[in-house]
Amino acid sequence: MIEIPLLNCSGLPCIDMSTANGKTLRLLIDTAESNSYLDTKAAQDLGLDLKPLKGTGDSTITEVQQTVITGAKLGDLPMGDFPFMVLDTTRTPDKPGTQLERLPGDGALTYSAFRTRLLQLDYPHQLVRISDPQDTASPCPHSCGDLATTRIGKYGPLTVTASGFAIDGQPVDAQIDTLFTGTMLVYPDAVEKLGLKKQSKAKRKEFFPYVESGIKLARFDGASESFRDTTLIGDAPLYFFTSNDRPPAVQFDVTVGSGLLSHAAVTFDFKGMHIWIDNSEARSQ
Repeated sequence: MIEIPLLNCSGLPCIDMSTANGKTLRLLIDTAESNSYLDTKAAQDLGLDLKPLKGTGDSTITEVQQTVITGAKLGDLPMGDFPFMVLDTTRTPDKPGTQLERLPGDGALTYSAFRTRLLQLDYPHQLVRISDPQDTASPCPHSCGDLATTRIGKYGPLTVTASGFAIDGQPVDAQIDTLFTGTMLVYPDAVEKLGLKKQSKAKRKEFFPYVESGIKLARFDGASESFRDTTLIGDAPLYFFTSNDRPPAVQFDVTVGSGLLSHAAVTFDFKGMHIWIDNSEARSQ
């Protein structure tokens, strides 16, 4: 596995990708999305050939284009001619007059960029480790969870989910979203099932600029959040949607964010579809 620096882009994990002509792109690692993407301005600055995205029949999707980075490399690891969607990553605010923070990077590499590879985000040592494509699945070095892809809503985009996480010892099915800087966000349908109705009414609020079009979530402090039998954070924040939000119906219970993962080295095996976590640096909060 090659090692490259894990960078911090306004609290979000990111890495550098080099191109055949010597340019460098700073890309977020976005595990919640399937198609890797570039910001329109970054693509234009590189002088890339942009082609419209085809829809059904002969139609085109004007808001999204597509391009290819030739000779892409992550450190010394060649990624070939790498495809990207091209779109405006400055999200439209829900309220008139609201200004949103610009995405702190030129785009993002999503989970499909690492298909058949091992990807390790070693937050304590600020390193990313990436393998060559794997012919066979690697054995889990210790207790691990299963990865799966599922849709957000009935017809929405694909995302990655994982088993093995728990809140106060109660197992949850978790989406992994490294662009969510919180710990765990509990979805409405899971609140009652997990006995968290009182906690979901917490008065404290916290704003997350890179979730949806920027969202303010209720924050409760005092949960134990774990993976398998190991506590990642004790007395941790737990987040909930407020009555003003209309989250989509999802098939998972929670979203796990980088606020929880950043205490550990997290390995995604996208060949065998497993996840394991080494938390020698985990600490109570």
